Amino acid sequence: MPSASEPERPAGGVPVVEVMRSYEFSAAHRLHNPRFSLADNARIYGRCNNPNGHGHTYRLEVTLRGPVSPETGGVDGGAALDAVVRTQVLGGFDRMNLDLLITPADGPTSTTEVLAALLWRILDGALPAGRLCHLRLEETPNNFFDLDRDGADGLARPTFTTPAGRGQKANPA
Repeated sequence: MPSASEPERPAGGVPVVEVMRSYEFSAAHRLHNPRFSLADNARIYGRCNNPNGHGHTYRLEVTLRGPVSPETGGVDGGAALDAVVRTQVLGGFDRMNLDLLITPADGPTSTTEVLAALLWRILDGALPAGRLCHLRLEETPNNFFDLDRDGADGLARPTFTTPAGRGQKANPA
């Protein structure tokens, strides 16, 4: 185990680092589940069930983790991260209605939890295998959601975090 002053090094002796980038996009949605009655939707989702919808400027943080390449001096996929996010996320979600993009296969409605899991799947499939280690999607300064790759199976484990730092790990479906 490395000391507090040394970076983690796998068996090959190359440091393992995390590269994080931050992005913003704006999108609208309405929290509404067609399986529920109008009254139940209003009770469950409150003002977020407004028939006209509402919007957010989302802040997306993406973190890649891996060994520093002796050839390039960077983490595999780090150089491509901006292009992947620009084409796969910003190009598809910025200034869009999330209700038209999120399908029932993604989740029951366009919550930020469902959106974060969808963005994880998109980015994890477009970046080098296993490099995506953390994703944070901030809906408001008081409402943000974290996904981490942890555990032996390498699956994303959502963590729903409050600003005070309290969080709850949940197993993905």
